[in-house]
Amino acid sequence: MKGDVPGDAASRRDFIEMGGHVPSAASAVRLREETRGLTGLAAIMVEERVHPLWVRAGTGDVERAIAMLDPAARGLKCAHEPRRIVEIGAGAGYRAVALASEYPGAEILATEADPGLQRTALLNTLSYDNITYVATAVGVEEGQYGYFDRVGAHGHPALMAHTAGTIKTRKLMQLLGFHRFSDADTLIITPDAASALILGQPLPAGLRLIAVETGGKPLPAEMARCYPLAQFITVISGDYVLLYRRGQQRLPPVPKPVAVLAADGPARLFKTENVDEDGFFHLPGGGVRLHPNPPGTAPARLTLSVEIRDHEELQVSLRVTREQAAAVQFTVKIITESGTVLATGSHILHDTRPRGLVLPLRLHQGRCEIVFTTEMASLGASNAGAWAEIISASLI
Repeated sequence: MKGDVPGDAASRRDFIEMGGHVPSAASAVRLREETRGLTGLAAIMVEERVHPLWVRAGTGDVERAIAMLDPAARGLKCAHEPRRIVEIGAGAGYRAVALASEYPGAEILATEADPGLQRTALLNTLSYDNITYVATAVGVEEGQYGYFDRVGAHGHPALMAHTAGTIKTRKLMQLLGFHRFSDADTLIITPDAASALILGQPLPAGLRLIAVETGGKPLPAEMARCYPLAQFITVISGDYVLLYRRGQQRLPPVPKPVAVLAADGPARLFKTENVDEDGFFHLPGGGVRLHPNPPGTAPARLTLSVEIRDHEELQVSLRVTREQAAAVQFTVKIITESGTVLATGSHILHDTRPRGLVLPLRLHQGRCEIVFTTEMASLGASNAGAWAEIISASLI
């Protein structure tokens, strides 16, 4: 886990719970070695993840996990910064876990129909606050399906429409409406018998990218006939057919974040309130530590003066530096010179795992104050060793 985060590392990758996404050779070896000779569910710790990866030993899960933990290597490339991702066919959850770390400011709705994968997917996604996992099939109509066939050299179960099936399908927009994902901008599909024709159905109006996992092959003819060709540009990339909505294929790059707490950034005015002389200090590579006051007293407060110009959000990375410390509540507010609150958010941290806090901003031009406060999460808790660390804060 990172201690001092370099002040110039101000991209979205600063907001990942663990440094690095690409599974190292050592992690791949460990996944293979620790499942060799086993069958059944196994939890494996790898260096890229805070949480264990659950795999069904004796199946293809290990190789799937190694491949999926770096989605970009498989060709799943976004020309935009996803905010609402829908994944149909989540498998054992490895791609959802990778996307949750790659885009910590995004919300992910992941679905899986196969009962043989649902338990593993739930175990893998349960620890991620930005993943909603749903055990369901998504199709073009409501109906009954079941796994009554096998396909491919490895005999993978195949979903089939069948009156005796126990799996019920849900229409895409019905599912999105129920989970409040109707404004999804990214749709990932691993096609099966239920979802193969889904591109012919109504799609979210704000959808910017559809990624269909085809193993690097063109879309099957029946799928290609379904999707609105005039609205999308098609690119084959790695294992995916990527459909970019026309008019958005040349998207501007993600704006370079303005690091608020960078040691090598521009000088910024700041003030502290309710903070002892030894209760606040800067970290060598950027970021600060702010010691929460004892319960029942005024919260420790740090205020920074910044200029906001067309920024859309503030991204903050937070943690408590000692595992044995009691839970700490972080609160962040952005206030204009006239006293208007542009954004506010809070997070209670119980452990040393870094957490991201994303505050969408109301439209504003001009100087503002960013106010960070820390306090003990419960009145009876001791503040001994409860150092609250603001690893980084960036305006996007």
